[in-house]
Amino acid sequence: MLSKSSLFLLQKHAENEIIKRCLNISFSRILKERNKLAITIKDVAKLAGVSTATVSMVVNQKADRITEKTKNDVLDAIEKLDYKPNYTARSLVSSQSFTIGLIVPEITNPFFAEFSRNLESHLHQAGYITFLCNSEEDLSLEARYIDELIARSIDGLIICGLTEESKAKLPLLKKHLIPYLILDNRRTQNNFSIGINDFEGGRLVAKHFLSLGHNICAFVGDFSGYRNLYRRYEGFSDVLLKAKKEVISFKTELTKKGGQQVAKKIFDSKATAVFCGSDLIAVGIYEQARIYEMCLPDDLSIAGFDDISFAEILSPKLTTVKQPLEKMAEIAVANLLKMIQDKNFSFDTKTLPVKLLIRNSTSHPNTINLI
Repeated sequence: MLSKSSLFLLQKHAENEIIKRCLNISFSRILKERNKLAITIKDVAKLAGVSTATVSMVVNQKADRITEKTKNDVLDAIEKLDYKPNYTARSLVSSQSFTIGLIVPEITNPFFAEFSRNLESHLHQAGYITFLCNSEEDLSLEARYIDELIARSIDGLIICGLTEESKAKLPLLKKHLIPYLILDNRRTQNNFSIGINDFEGGRLVAKHFLSLGHNICAFVGDFSGYRNLYRRYEGFSDVLLKAKKEVISFKTELTKKGGQQVAKKIFDSKATAVFCGSDLIAVGIYEQARIYEMCLPDDLSIAGFDDISFAEILSPKLTTVKQPLEKMAEIAVANLLKMIQDKNFSFDTKTLPVKLLIRNSTSHPNTINLI
């Protein structure tokens, strides 16, 4: 004979089993009802009066041979039914995930934020979703992101500012047949890269300083660790040294903090004009100039590089070298898509021109300060 406690346990077990069965039945019914309610490509085709192949071409933005009326009928049907394509099924059929990895060194940097926005916009127009990874200038984190993105079966990868550690991962991308592009190549020269003429950018600033009559000029930035920064310095010093002018260099990180840290040394030097390797450095120097009650550009002319959104709202407005971010993003996405569609497609390094935007932060040297 069972004890009261045993009977109680049996009763609770029986109740739990009944509850489980009820829940399983309810969940099955919910799934069946959801499947009944799920809108499929066949529903869209039926409402639009076209074939499923036509709907597929419209959804995948391959409706070049479809009339505008038919295309609009399909789009109207999609809107009325609130149809959402099943990307999992789509990727199984096409062997594509329709995702692109994007690794940037520092997303809080306005330059990379704007660059990422341009890249994402062009990829979205092409039907791709972007996985944005912020490496925070951490070499090991950047390498780990590459491994993680490969594991997630991305269709392609864009790396902004390739490091030597990440460069070692490139053969792995090739092994998995994942096309990649290198943008804003800071450390190495590599194929499949798109960048700007950093050397010419430095030359443009130096010529501008010469035209204003500056004899002692400074370059600010960590050009020892970054190939593109060193090219800016090379172009800058090349013009000035050939003109028999003095060039001073100050090493600092490419941030506002870097500009703040080096500002006092610049103010104490004989330099009357300074070329910052990035606009963010200039922002830091601006802040310190106000603290030391310096008048810009009378006491010091300042030029930057990048033309971030802050450049035009600083007071005085910053003279800077503009990078063609929109054009770089357009060319990058176009070439990456070609590489995805044709595994044999390749290209060498593409270098785009830059432009000097002369604003109010540069002027003739103050002769009173030179006495």
